[in-house]
Formats: sequence, C-alpha cells, structure tokens
Amino acid sequence: MLELRRIGLYTRDDEQDYRLSSMERLFRRAGIELVRDASSEPDGFDVVIALGGDGTVLRALAAHPRTPILAVNFGQVGFLTQSDRQHLDKVLVQLLSDEYFIEERLTLQVRVGDQTIRCINEVVVKGSLHMIEVGVHINGRRVLSPRGDGIIVGTPTGSTAYLMSTGAPLVVPDVDCIVLKPLNEYSFSSRSIILPGQARIRLEVDTGRDKDVAAAIDGRVRLPIANGQAIEISASTEPARLVCFEGDYFFRNLRDRLRW
Repeated sequence: MLELRRIGLYTRDDEQDYRLSSMERLFRRAGIELVRDASSEPDGFDVVIALGGDGTVLRALAAHPRTPILAVNFGQVGFLTQSDRQHLDKVLVQLLSDEYFIEERLTLQVRVGDQTIRCINEVVVKGSLHMIEVGVHINGRRVLSPRGDGIIVGTPTGSTAYLMSTGAPLVVPDVDCIVLKPLNEYSFSSRSIILPGQARIRLEVDTGRDKDVAAAIDGRVRLPIANGQAIEISASTEPARLVCFEGDYFFRNLRDRLRW
C-alpha cells in the first residue's frame, strides 16, 4: 500500500462545491498534506485526486505519469472514475483505510520527428478538407493503406472515448492490446484491428491535396504532419495508474453511462 504523506488535487472548474475544507480537515487529522492545485507541481505527490470528468482525469494522468490517480466523477461522463460525487466521503475513507488497489493501464509512446509524447487514450491522424492515405506498418511489415478521413490508434482506456464513437469495440482495461481503426474509409471495407500491446506501429501519411493534416494526441496535443512523414507508435514504459476500490467498476460505469 501507499505511504500517504502528500496528496495533490485536480478539479474540473471553480463552479462546484468540492468541499475542499472538509477534505483538508480529514487529511490533516491523518497527518497528510492536501495541495489544492496539483498542476503547479509535477512531482512530490503520493496520490493525486481528480474531481471531474474524464478530461480532468486525463490531465492528471498526463501531468503525473508515475503517480496513482484517484478519480471521482464531478463531470458528465466519467468512464475513468471510481465513484460519483455523492460517494466522495466514502472513497476517501477507503483510501485512508488502505481498502484499494492500483490498476495499471497500457499507454502509448508516439514519436513524430524529434518529439515523443505519451498517449493515454488515442492518437488521431486526420486531415481537414480532403481524404488522406495512411500506410500502416506493423512490426516492420506494411499491412494496409486506408484512404479516407484518417486513422485512429488507441488503448483499451481510449476504447470508451473517440474510438467508441467510431464503432470500435469496447475493451476491458486490463487487456494488453492496441486498437487500430481507419476513419470513414473510402472503400467501405474499414474494420477495427486489435493488435498485441507490444506491437510496433508505423504510420506513413500521404496528405494528398490536404495542407492541414495533423496528429492529435488525447485531444490535447496537435502535431502538424507533412506529406510522407512517419508516426511511430509503441507501448510506453509508463502505464496509467488508477486507484481502484472494486474489481468490476469498469462494467458498472458502462451500465451507468451507456444505460445498459
């Protein structure tokens, strides 16, 4: 279990009642310092608590790659969260009582030119006005060249994000795999491909007539892509770490969010 001495906090906005004062009192009694704005410090936390939707959780995971994140839903969706806001007190007591486990999820390393960025959900390669063609190489072998809006490469975590809207399969978080999905392929033969988590993917982009092609990583980083430029994607050495309290929370979230 974690030795809790210092906990950081991420919040969705300034408009909600997060009961910060009561949280500070609870942690103070346990000898733990609560830092209200964890974004101001990249290191030094034993746990970071994210109060918001999946966007808030992604910000926390990106900023603190080695720190476990405890996510409580104060947003609209919350596939990554452990509980809703009305159960905040309960999960904090469970945290202090060591009634939790740490779940590690696969993340990706995306290299474009001399830039390497960690990806938690997905990397989307897409044009703005015209079709583009993407040559997909897997472990050194060219396997397909979809022509259409672009392509998306994502993690099991990302299967409940952009990938879900494309019709790709939902993937249980502890499955070690990478999901590849062409976007609106012109030949209508588009299919999702499930790859091993250790697959090495190389995307070679033919931008055609489109002068505004980019790779978007988790919706937060946008890298322009030139004609013929390659994008290298593989598993990152830094998994996403989430503080969890129940083994089936993923399916509970699916039932609640998708009204199963």
